[in-house]
Amino acid sequence: MRMPGWCAALVVLVSLGATPARAFDVVISEQGEFADLYVPNGTAFPPKYVFIDPDPVVPICPADPTNPNCTRPPRVGKHVNGKLCFFPPGFGHNHKFVTAEDGYRESCMDWTNGPNPRTNPSGQLQPQSRCYDDRGRWFFGHDPDGWAIFKANGRWAKRHIATEWPAFSAQPIGQGAPTPQPQGNIDPQGCVFDAHGNMWGNDVGSGDPTNMDASQRGSLLVFFPGPRKRYDSYCFLDKNLSQAGMPAMDDAGNIYVAETGMGMMWKYSPPFPTSAADCANADHLVTTPPTKTQFPVSATAPTPGSIVRVPGTDHWYIGSVLLPGVPGQGGGIINEYDANGLFVRNIVPSTELKNPLGMDVGSDGTLYYSELNLNTDTSTGCGRVSQVRFVNGTPQAPEVLGQNLSFPDGVTVVDSSQLRIPITRLPPAPEPDPATCNGGG
Repeated sequence: MRMPGWCAALVVLVSLGATPARAFDVVISEQGEFADLYVPNGTAFPPKYVFIDPDPVVPICPADPTNPNCTRPPRVGKHVNGKLCFFPPGFGHNHKFVTAEDGYRESCMDWTNGPNPRTNPSGQLQPQSRCYDDRGRWFFGHDPDGWAIFKANGRWAKRHIATEWPAFSAQPIGQGAPTPQPQGNIDPQGCVFDAHGNMWGNDVGSGDPTNMDASQRGSLLVFFPGPRKRYDSYCFLDKNLSQAGMPAMDDAGNIYVAETGMGMMWKYSPPFPTSAADCANADHLVTTPPTKTQFPVSATAPTPGSIVRVPGTDHWYIGSVLLPGVPGQGGGIINEYDANGLFVRNIVPSTELKNPLGMDVGSDGTLYYSELNLNTDTSTGCGRVSQVRFVNGTPQAPEVLGQNLSFPDGVTVVDSSQLRIPITRLPPAPEPDPATCNGGG
């Protein structure tokens, strides 16, 4: 599992059959390394499916599926986190999307965690066989933490977008990820594409607000398509953020990023880099920094963690993940703000929240969000995915879509026509056992 940073992800994608049906919203929530796909139907606890599943803890044994110490290969086998973003057309990846992914590190390097009946003499878990055979069907891909490219059916496209981590490729399997982890690879989470096909992302950095190590700070970066559309060149715009939230973009192309650890919401405006030539140095940091101004929401949202556009307006919904409230008793707040960051109204009060993080808005205006449900020590308990519907513009009481989730860290709503797989063919996603998510608070 990822370290508890301030992140989240919920996304929407769906298709009911080979013949196109009426398009509708679906919600994908990334939690516990899964991407769960919800089909909202106007009620609490709607149908839910597994869209992307991670590698199982118990090793895969394709040659002997009857062995009780083995598991069948997963449908996808990638470990996903944060938000999901479709590529814009014309940049070499039509009908594909990206989302943050760290499967190779977790399955092949950090494989000493958790119980397993098949252990070696030292008691360590066996890494998956897919970690070795680069010609095999289930090969995982020797990729550092970054953003994986997926097809519209949720299958991995065997491509990855990541910053440089030279020591990663030389690290022996089973010995843990090499340290230090460079910025850009520590905890990738969010994404957004601009009109030029550039992919903007954030690295949360250390999930510990008390960590003063400058090399463990959060960051904002941009990947450029390049002439071959490989997205293998990039620049950092900011390397000094205390728990960077997932980015959002307005119609003018300005970028908004929450700095949760400092209680700030930032707005980045041009000048922006256009190629790696604008950051030609060892740190890949822009030589001409963007204009960075405070988006003044901290008075009413003291610990901003997420931001999403209110459709059809220049307003924003902003979620404060921790305050107001008391850890272990829920809290946080979701408010609406205008284009200048001025408070407009409350959408969900603290008394009805359990530490909101990822957010997105459906085509009918419904607000979807994930909730971490933090314990007193700010570790995560059993999280939720919830919705708030509007009647005549007035927000209604929240409804829970899914519960007992492990660090649900992002929300994305997508038109079902963007998916290229019948939903009913996906495995159903049952509600997890509360024992898997550290209890109820």
